[in-house]
Amino acid sequence: MRVKFYLKRPIPGKKAIRNAKKLGKELPEVDPLSPTSIFALAHYNAETIKIYTGECIAPKYWNKSAQQARTTPSFPEAPEFNQRLDNIRSTINKTYLNYKNNNDHKEPSVELLKPLIESALNKKVVSTSFFSFFQDFAIKTVSGSRIDPRSKKAIKGSGGRGYLTTLNKLREFELSWGRKLTFEAIDLDFYSDFTKFLTTKPLSLSLNSVGSHIQRLKAVMSEAVEKRLTTNTIFKSKRFVKPSEDSDSIYLNEAELKQIKALNLKDNPRLDNIRDLFLIGCYTGLRFSDYSILKPQNINDGFIKIKQVKTGSPIVIPVHSVVKKILEKHKGKLPKSISNVKTNEYLKEIAEMAPLLKEIVSKEITKGGSQITQMREKWELVTSHTARRSFATNEYKAGTQTLMIMAITGHKTEKSFLKYIRVTPDEHAIKLKALWDRRSKLKAV
Repeated sequence: MRVKFYLKRPIPGKKAIRNAKKLGKELPEVDPLSPTSIFALAHYNAETIKIYTGECIAPKYWNKSAQQARTTPSFPEAPEFNQRLDNIRSTINKTYLNYKNNNDHKEPSVELLKPLIESALNKKVVSTSFFSFFQDFAIKTVSGSRIDPRSKKAIKGSGGRGYLTTLNKLREFELSWGRKLTFEAIDLDFYSDFTKFLTTKPLSLSLNSVGSHIQRLKAVMSEAVEKRLTTNTIFKSKRFVKPSEDSDSIYLNEAELKQIKALNLKDNPRLDNIRDLFLIGCYTGLRFSDYSILKPQNINDGFIKIKQVKTGSPIVIPVHSVVKKILEKHKGKLPKSISNVKTNEYLKEIAEMAPLLKEIVSKEITKGGSQITQMREKWELVTSHTARRSFATNEYKAGTQTLMIMAITGHKTEKSFLKYIRVTPDEHAIKLKALWDRRSKLKAV
């Protein structure tokens, strides 16, 4: 990142004067002894951010080429002044690097980085408005600088982007419904109108998408109450619920995974790499946020040890034979990970090659307030999260103890786990019959 300093009202240079004369324009008069603001332009990755530094100086004492105060007897505080500018430059660079370090070296957008820099420079105006607080909450979540009140650790992950999406939906709602949103305005009438706004045209969101927006709103309101910005706790009402439904998400059974493993992708390194990464997820039960960042140092003596990104909890998983072969294939290294969006895109290319995944499956969702049944080929529904669901379901069908699977997947209750796995009534019956048959054989002995 390159940081340069400029005056808001500089003394026009000879070139600027000549150009103005050619165009027949008059330049504004500048008093060389009247202090003017200094702003910084931070350039990175073809992006530019303009940030006011809070510093002022008379143009007479400014060295344009050096971008600092002139060292002159008439401005004796120049050394201290220039040190402050150096500190500002350092803070801007440090904030940029901290963001990248906390977000897998991804480049931040201007909208995300600018408020972080302003906050770091102590220039951000503290605002208790609903939207300002919501935005600050979202940005801190994205950057990994928001602290979990229970664990006292920084909350990291892509969830912050979801908060920014919810923030935009709330702003759209305020404009289209003509309702001023404040902390106190988040009541049951708002809940009814906002959910209606989300589920009707033109948005027509699914019930689970609506639930995600409500869940984020409740999290923001909860923190606002804790910080004593509001006393409004209507969001805790049983009627202010997060709507949800069973999304009929798929899993891949052992036969389907066998076809995925058998695909010849030697001539397509791009797909071969993602196939191997996906299979690691299928045989570890890890979330994409975890299996996409595995490192060789996480694997020792036949076990994978990693601290989960979402929960911060440590987890230990035995290395499955499929995972072992993948590690051998990659000479002890893990397949290279890419973004979740691109991973999902490539996974559909891979899954379409497997004959068993040409099967037509139905997916029922509530969208726009109506239940819709979508008919799709199974490969179209495969995502990075299919790996984790496949692990849980296949282990359950194989007879692995539920509590043992839950220890790896992180489900807190058996009820939530049984909702998560995908076992049809026929498969439940087959599993029960197999248990009865084993018991009969034991009794016969």
